[in-house]
This record gives sequence, C-alpha cells and structure tokens, in this order.
Amino acid sequence: MPDNRADLPLTDAQLGVWLAERGGFGEPGAYQWAEYLELDGRVAVGLLARAVAGTAADCEAVNVRITAAGSKAPVQRLVTGAEHVVETVDLRTAPDPDAAALEWMRAAMAQAGGCEAGPLFLGAVLRVSDDRTLLFHRVHHIALDGAGMALFAERVAEVYSHLSEGSQVPPSGWSGLRTLVDAEKAYRGSAEHDADGDRWRGRLAGRSHFPALGAGPAAASDRSLRTSRGVPVAEFTELRDGARRLGHRWTRLFTAATAILSHAMTGDRDVVLSLPVAGRSAELVRSVPAMTANVLPLRLRVDPAASVGRLLDEVAEELRAVRRHQRYRGERLRREMDCPEDGRRFFGPVLNIQRFDRPLRFGSLTATVRNLQAPPSEDLSFFAHDRGDGELRLDFDANPANHGEDLLAGVADRFPHVLRQVARAERDTPLARIATTTTGERRRLAAWGTGAPTPA
Repeated sequence: MPDNRADLPLTDAQLGVWLAERGGFGEPGAYQWAEYLELDGRVAVGLLARAVAGTAADCEAVNVRITAAGSKAPVQRLVTGAEHVVETVDLRTAPDPDAAALEWMRAAMAQAGGCEAGPLFLGAVLRVSDDRTLLFHRVHHIALDGAGMALFAERVAEVYSHLSEGSQVPPSGWSGLRTLVDAEKAYRGSAEHDADGDRWRGRLAGRSHFPALGAGPAAASDRSLRTSRGVPVAEFTELRDGARRLGHRWTRLFTAATAILSHAMTGDRDVVLSLPVAGRSAELVRSVPAMTANVLPLRLRVDPAASVGRLLDEVAEELRAVRRHQRYRGERLRREMDCPEDGRRFFGPVLNIQRFDRPLRFGSLTATVRNLQAPPSEDLSFFAHDRGDGELRLDFDANPANHGEDLLAGVADRFPHVLRQVARAERDTPLARIATTTTGERRRLAAWGTGAPTPA
C-alpha cells in the first residue's frame, strides 16, 4: 500500500541523477530508460493496457513528485491515486508498421522531460499487425534502475497472464520506498559502511586517473551513439559451452573480453572498468522496484604473458568482491580518491550485463525485450542483454563528444571477435594470442603495408 507519511529524501542514487540534471550534464530528457516488449501472437490489447496501468499504479517509484525548494535538499512526495493512461496505437495500416512504431516511440522519447517536470513513466501498446504487438515503456532513471525495470516488466507479464485467464491477480508484494530510504540511512551509519570504504580505498590505491577509450575524458552528452550486434543462438550456445569448459560463467568471459579490448585500445595493462550494481540487498531488489543503482570500479590486470584462465579467475574474484561491497557509493569513492573534476562520474568503460532468469511469459506468449535507450554514456558502454530466448544482444553506446560513428562501429565489430576467441581458448592460452583486430582489418593493414590493393 502507498506510504502517505511525510516527504522522503532521495536515495543516494536518485540524488546523483538529480545533481547530474541540475549540473547540466545532459538535457532533461537524457536520463531515461526506454524499451519495448515484442509479442508475437494474438494479444488482448485492452487487458495489456490494463496490466501496464495497474502495475504503474502499484509502483511507488513512478508515482512521486520530485521537488526542491531553494537551497534545500530535494525530496520525493508520493502522489496518491495517480491514474496512468496507457495509450493504444493502431499502426496496422501504415505502409511500414515497424518503422512507424519506431518513429512513434522515438518521438515519445524526445518528449521526455526532467525529473521535476514529470511524468516519470509512460506506457503504450502499439499494434503493428493482427498477430504482433509492441509494449513500450519509458521511465525516468530517477524512478527505476535496470533491476527495477526488470521487476516492473515481470509484474506486467504476471498481471496480464491472470487477466487473460480470468483468474484473480495476486498482490505484488512490493514494499514502499520508505523501506529503501530507511535501509540506506542505517547502512551509512554502520560499521559495514566504514569497512566497505576502507576496502575500496585500498583497492584503488595509486589509481585516481582513468583514461578514456575515445579522444579524451568528457562529461556525458545529451544522447549516446549506439551500434548493436546480435549473437545468434548457435554462437551464444558456443559461448556458454566454452565458459563451462573453462570453469566459469559466460558473463565472466564477456567481462574478460571487455578488459582485453580496453587494454588494446589504451595500452594500459592496469584496466579499470565501471560496473553497475544494484546497490541494495537481494531481498530489496526483489521487493522494491526503485532506483538505487551504483557504479563501482572493477580493476583487472591484463598482462599479455598471462593466461586466459588466470584472467578469468581474477575476473571471478573481483566480481565477487564488488558484489560483497556494492552498497558503498561510487561517487563518494571518486571524491575520496581525488579523481579529476572532469564531469565524469564513473571509472572507465561501463560493463553492463542484463539478464532475465526466465523468459517473460504473457499468457501463452513469450516476449522479446528490446532496449531503445539507456542513460547517457560518458565514454564507451558495453551492454549484453540475455532475455532468456536463446539469443544474446550486444549494444555499444558511446559519448559523441569523444567517439565517432566509425570508431564505435569498429569496436562493435572487434568485440564479438575477441569474445569468440576467449570462448574457444584453453585455460593456458596466453592473452597475447587473443587478436583484437578482425581478419578483415588485418588484411587491410597488410595491404596498406605492401602497397597492394585493399581486398574487398
């Protein structure tokens, strides 16, 4: 049930988004998540709209008004009884329904305002054929993080399934925002917080400068450049099989490949990646859709003489350590380490792996989730989306202030090549054997060196 008591302070993560908007790091509409769920098959459109509206009404995080009076700290005030109108858009007669749907969604994204302007959430149902429907969500990042978005989508699927079956919709079981705010306050005053700070300052000792993969460090721009690549079912299966053979999960191979490519682009063997984490306990991740996401450094040693197995073991150890200490705020750590005031909030390229444990089921239909926009990238962001449908989608977002389209396309071509080699390697394969240029690039370089015509 909604909490009707006094205004609540923002969580530390929310405050970071609010400060970024107030500081001019990106236009007001830049800090949005946007995605659509693709449903193949007959959909009860009216019930789907009801499921979205009902889920939004039940989610406190999208029913708050952010206010800040003068020099006072911003607060969030719950708006009780808020109604969410979920528009149904029929595009079946358009010359190109899919293109029309993308145009409609991008226009909706462009109309998004800042966190104080509201609304924080928009949902719509777009019909592109009798047997194909797109469910669009746009939400301000101050309301939900990636874990919150996943929880929201799972609840919509649950509600629709019950409505379509004519059965009673069970309660969400979600707790209110006060639960998070109280837990965060208790952590800040705890011995655990102090111990976590000691751990992080020790882990970053001697490192306060984090080189950019592009032209140089820059604050996030209003919008990121994006290039995407798909990993088919057969290749994703090969990746998972290779991971098992190497004694690890595929997510660790993805992390190692990101570190190897970052080393190749900077020449720095002391690689630091930015790792988004939930920033709250597993119990609260499951019970409160909200915004507490944190970004912490993942420091790895990429030595060409070392083996693939050694790097993967180090990745596993570091990931476990990050998650054990994930509640300590990354922005606080940057201040404590005297990092340059160059507009950046993170520590290096962002590594973001998003997974659904199981496919999203809307009755008898399985949804395919397509991400349209994440919060703006400071440098380069590597996204992996495992939606439980057998395929892996890779998104590469870049800050246009220090990356061009050609450079981003090159990264998007090289990364799957590096990832494939890691999956096929043996544990004792030296990292120097992992090529970070594609076969086509090596042919062109060889041709340029000899003066021969460049192969087509």
